[in-house]
Formats: sequence, C-alpha cells, structure tokens
Amino acid sequence: MNVSFSPTICEDFLKNLGSNADYEILRQAAERMGVPSLEENACTAVTNIVSIKQPAKSIDIGCGIGVSSLAVLKGYPNTNLTAVDGNLERGLFFQNYFRDYKNVSYYQMRGEQFLKTTDEKYDFAFIDTVKREYSGIWQLLRPRLNKNACVIFDDILIYGYVMCQECETPYKYQSNRREVLNFIYEIFEDATLNTQLIPVNGGMLCISLK
Repeated sequence: MNVSFSPTICEDFLKNLGSNADYEILRQAAERMGVPSLEENACTAVTNIVSIKQPAKSIDIGCGIGVSSLAVLKGYPNTNLTAVDGNLERGLFFQNYFRDYKNVSYYQMRGEQFLKTTDEKYDFAFIDTVKREYSGIWQLLRPRLNKNACVIFDDILIYGYVMCQECETPYKYQSNRREVLNFIYEIFEDATLNTQLIPVNGGMLCISLK
C-alpha cells in the first residue's frame, strides 16, 4: 500500500503520541483570551534545542501569556529568562503565572524598544512577534548575542505564503511575504551564521552564530 506523506499528517501523528499536561493551564487561558500560543510540536522543538544549548541567559520576545517561555524553562530550568511583550492583558497573566519563578523577568514593551534599552547579552532567543519586524529585531538583537548563541524566529513561513509566488498570495499578506522572504535570504546568505529552516507548524528559522 502506498501512503502519501504530508506535513499535516506528520504533525497530527506526533501530536497524538502524547500531550503535555504542563501546558494545559496556559492553553486553556489562551483559548479564553483569544490569543495565539505556541503549538505543542513547536514547544517540543524549542525545549529540545534549549536542553542541548543549556543557555545561561535567554530572552523570549513576544512571549504572550507564556507558552514559549515555559518551553524554554522546560529545556533548561536554570536559565535566566527575560520575557518581553507589549500587551497589558497578556502581561498581567504572564506575571501571575510565573510569579514563583525567581529566574524569570518580565518587561511590558515592544521587542525593539527593549533591545534598544538593554545592555544584557543572551545565549538563546525565541522571537514570535509581528513578522515584518523580524529583520529590525535581528539587527538590534545580534549585538546582544554571546558567542555560539542560538536564535529561533517562529512562524517564519507565514501560512506557507513565502513558498508561493506573490500572485498566489492574498493581498493582505503580500507585503509581509516580501519582507520576510528578504529576511530569510539575508540570513541564509550570511556566511557567519549556521541557519536551518525547521518545518514544524508555521516554520522555525533557527540561527546559530559560528
């Protein structure tokens, strides 16, 4: 029997192998509040990468209510995590949920604004914000990275439209598609970086400094 393969079938299969109850409270809250949250397969990928890197300092830009932050902490509980998000409601929930985590700091501001004001350097960064801001965030973040740091930009494929022609892309996504595609090319052409596009959920652009 021939079985056709698709990423959707693969993701559904992996999801059914087992769910993680640690995320249940956060996912229920995300559904109630109508906010996006990192999918389970993506959480597992982040946790595995962090567990290998074991970063002393991490930053989660666009942390939302904290699903991605929890994925980072599950990978390496001892990391000092800086979480940044500009939304007040999400921030209040985040601060309440992580109130007992002494190694977690939260800042309610836009990612670019925070990076312009901080002197800290990081070993791991997870970015999930407005996609057209990715290039600008990268320019501000790169000087704030330690040697051998790892960075993940989430949902880099924009529903798969970066792989389509512009004429096949709905008008409202065309501008974002162009900017993100230019950013992807910029990263892959940089010889000082190791770069991989991981096809998990909306796609993760994984970058490490050589």
